[in-house]
Amino acid sequence: MNISTSLNVFEIHHPIDRMIRRCKEAGFLSLDFNYWDHQGTVHNMTSKEEEAWARDIRASADAHGVKFTQMHGPVHGPAFMNMVMDLNVESFLAMARRSIRTAHALGVPWVVFHPSNISQRGGESLREVLRYNVEFYRKLLPVMEETGVGIALENIFDWPAPGETGLFRRIYCANTEELADLLAALDHPLFGACWDTGHGHRQGLLQAPSIRLLGPWLRTLHIQDNNGKHDEHLLPFLGTIDWDEVMLALGEVRYGGDFTYEAHNSVRVLPDELRDSALAYAAHTANFLVRKFV
Repeated sequence: MNISTSLNVFEIHHPIDRMIRRCKEAGFLSLDFNYWDHQGTVHNMTSKEEEAWARDIRASADAHGVKFTQMHGPVHGPAFMNMVMDLNVESFLAMARRSIRTAHALGVPWVVFHPSNISQRGGESLREVLRYNVEFYRKLLPVMEETGVGIALENIFDWPAPGETGLFRRIYCANTEELADLLAALDHPLFGACWDTGHGHRQGLLQAPSIRLLGPWLRTLHIQDNNGKHDEHLLPFLGTIDWDEVMLALGEVRYGGDFTYEAHNSVRVLPDELRDSALAYAAHTANFLVRKFV
């Protein structure tokens, strides 16, 4: 299993070539490209400008001898009917199609997307939400089949209800069974799962049963830790996840992808002079854990 980190360990104004070099020097030969970080920038690009931008990034990765092995795609926001950046369903689908072409230019085989509720209030039935997500993501199949790039749908977590302490708004696919049902309904080899360890822990789920359930579809990981109460995006052992449980379950399902960090809050928050040593520690921790993968 290769170790990998998202480039979001650096702020977006940091030159991408330098991000790649510093991650490589820390010990990461595989990388995750966080398209979400650049969503506002690419929104104002033409398709040709975005393609040229992606090819320059790919050239930099090639020059440093690293590969992009997954990408976090654009994020539509709290719900399909309540999107960020004044996007609507059609404009987000257009951005999603472009992001898949960008992933192809980067050499990325899997792009992570979020399933979600239809409306922010989430009053629809489970059957309606399942049908909506299936229909929505199937609209991306033509560009997926053209490029060979797959979509890994990620487990989410329930959000606190505004102004109501202790109450939560149900978010579709915070429940592992819902994500498994969605993938079974999509029923296509270019649709898989991304297991976010931190989201699962925040939701109060046990890691091993969730990983086992998603095993037939599991293609990517977002490795992060937290205290079980907040989505903190910390390196392993800085929260309360049982990492032996995670690695044992990944071995049981014969997971074939990378061990990919989305643990930026253990690196990006530091003064820049400390980030290289933090990245080296992150790589050492990842290598320690993957040695448990059998």
